[in-house]
Amino acid sequence: MSLNTSRQLPHSPAVLAAPLAFIRTESGQIFANASFLDGEWVSRYGSQTLEVLRRMYPDMALMSIPECYTLQNERFRQPWKEVTEARYIDQLEVLPPMDWNASQSGASFKSSEMYGGDVTSIFASKDGRFFECRDVCTLTHQNIIAAVTAQFFAGESVNSGH
Repeated sequence: MSLNTSRQLPHSPAVLAAPLAFIRTESGQIFANASFLDGEWVSRYGSQTLEVLRRMYPDMALMSIPECYTLQNERFRQPWKEVTEARYIDQLEVLPPMDWNASQSGASFKSSEMYGGDVTSIFASKDGRFFECRDVCTLTHQNIIAAVTAQFFAGESVNSGH
């Protein structure tokens, strides 16, 4: 994920759709909410500008709260990998599953425990194979099965058995 941490921000809070915050981009830690004071964005407590904060923390950035959450979530995501049936069943039984779905295309569920931010472990099964990733808990069953199909079944023909 590339971040433009030096972009120009509006000179007035009236043009913003979302509140801003100062965030440490290396750790994903939100340092402070931002307020517009005397024509510039400052930390809500201490009234420090981005320039001052960057002297202490060179990785400091000013971005919208939704962008901060996206940055935090990116740090926790992990790609799909194939796992054993035992791993799949264990995770299905260890905590009550969240958003457990099944269709002709496959089955999926999410761990009810967040790994961090909005990211949780997601599990899927398709054609007797089992998969796991870490991603946002808002992924739909259709998106999950589509991702697994694209990554692990892309070369298979619909009529491969005929």
